[in-house]
Amino acid sequence: MDAILSKTGRCASEPVVLSLLRSKCMPILLYVVESCPLLARQTLSFEFTLTRIFMKLFRTGSSKVNVKLVLGFLLPKVTYLLVLLAFCKSLLRLKIAYLFANDARRQLHNIFIQFGDNIKTTRQLRNAVFAKFFN
Repeated sequence: MDAILSKTGRCASEPVVLSLLRSKCMPILLYVVESCPLLARQTLSFEFTLTRIFMKLFRTGSSKVNVKLVLGFLLPKVTYLLVLLAFCKSLLRLKIAYLFANDARRQLHNIFIQFGDNIKTTRQLRNAVFAKFFN
């Protein structure tokens, strides 16, 4: 993020910087995070990092500002679950996945349960996440 701000200076608008953050920084922060389970403190570390980025971008000293949800950024915990969901589904599609199929199915089941008993598909999960955080 510092590299983006140093190259653009303060002359770039917030939507431009947010777009760069979404396309360049978030993939780096979430690189290979789906391949191993995260501890609660690691999820909090992601939350802290994202909060500090927004504090710097919007020049505020308050960590209580909740612009992440307004600007279309999901909480790191939810982002992690969606990335893990995509990883498990792609793992089940691979031919060699029979070695990990039971673990992938268990992970998918655990993710679906976190958002309610009536969630059975990826589409239902995404709709529930976006309804919860953006409505």
